Formats: sequence, structure tokens, C-alpha cells
Amino acid sequence: MEKIKLLPLTERPREKVQALGVQALSDEELLAILLGSGTPKYPLNEICTALGQYELSVIAQMDMQALCAFKGIGPAKATILLAVTEFCRRTKSLRLKDDRACYEYLRPLLAQATQLQYILLLLTAGRELLAFSEAGSVLPDITWITELAIEAGAGRILLARNGWPAFSNTESRYLSQLRNACEALGLICDGLMAVGPERFKMI
Repeated sequence: MEKIKLLPLTERPREKVQALGVQALSDEELLAILLGSGTPKYPLNEICTALGQYELSVIAQMDMQALCAFKGIGPAKATILLAVTEFCRRTKSLRLKDDRACYEYLRPLLAQATQLQYILLLLTAGRELLAFSEAGSVLPDITWITELAIEAGAGRILLARNGWPAFSNTESRYLSQLRNACEALGLICDGLMAVGPERFKMI
């Protein structure tokens, strides 16, 4: 990550959150928001780049001693990361209660896409979010979707894309096939969502 002060305003983490939502941040940008500042010896971008070599799930398993082993991170910054990890542990269940909630979650994820992009949401039967996966710029393979859903222990899925609100005949036929495949496996297919900047449409 480049030095934050040298980045254009629209690419700085705080400004990006205000414009696109926190879901649009990279892992390093998210860490930059949490840590707030660097030290006289170690700029914030260098600290976040060092942390960014690890998956967030790995960082979340680190204790005070492991975090303080990173140059530029002392007890104060380590405490912030530990507190965020504990906060997430206590509130880890994100329930997308309806199509509107799914739209609000998906909108920032698709806001920066420069071409057609599909995203797959994997949910429990009770609509708790398990994971999401980018699915490329063409309708994804149905077997890939169902295998991913089974592997994640999902009870329902939702496929979404950016772009025009109208659905093609190809998408309608595809969705029918996807629903049949899901029904055979005991999965609920909530449909296909077109995600726009201000509204959404479902089939």
C-alpha cells in the first residue's frame, strides 16, 4: 500500500468508506482504518503492508506478543486489533433478513466493478451470511455453485450481478436450471439480483 498522504483523496481509506462503504476496502486499507496512524519510525502504510502478508483470519488468532513482534506495533495498537477481533467474535453472525438487506450488503462490493461481475452469497437457511464469492463476468458453472454451497454448509444461495436491471432470456433459463439443481440438493435458491447504485431487481 502506498503512503496514504500521497494517495488521491478518493483512494484514501476513510474517504473510500464514505463514498463506497466499508466493504469496498482491501485488507490493508481496513487495517489502516483500525490502526489510525503509524509511528515516527514506521509509517502506517509499512505497518499495514507487513500485516497484510497474512490473512485477516490469521491475524485474528494472534495474541499480544505476536502482534507486538511487528515493527511499529506496540501494546496500544495491538490492543485495538485484539479488541476488534473480540468484537467480531461476539457479533460474527450477520443476518441478511431479506432481499433489501442482501442488496445493501452487495452494493459496495459491486460498486467498483468496471465490467459485468457476478457474486454468489452463501447463507444459512435462516439467512445468516456464511461467505460470498466472486463468480466472474459470465454466468458461473452450476456445479461449481452447488459444490461451494455444500462445502460451506449453506442452506440457501443468492446470485447477484451489477449492470442493467433487465434480465436476459439466457439468465432466466439459467436461473431455472440453477433452482432445479438446488432443489435436488435441498438448497433454497433465492434467485438472481441485479444490483444498481440506487435500486435492485430480482428474478
